[in-house]
Amino acid sequence: MSSDELELRLSQIRDKKLATEVRRFLLNLFLLFDGNPPPHIQSYITEIMDVLEAKRVPAPVRLRL
Repeated sequence: MSSDELELRLSQIRDKKLATEVRRFLLNLFLLFDGNPPPHIQSYITEIMDVLEAKRVPAPVRLRL
């Protein structure tokens, strides 16, 4: 997945805080592999993005103690 495609998919996530955290995680992952993760890591990245796009992020749970 190219960085442009990744940025496009991240921009479509409604929860901007989650998108920022995922972007930070993936940037560190790409840096770990000098910008070119192995194919099995790339498939995990695609799976993560598919899950984030398919699911709506639930509202935070508030517990009363």
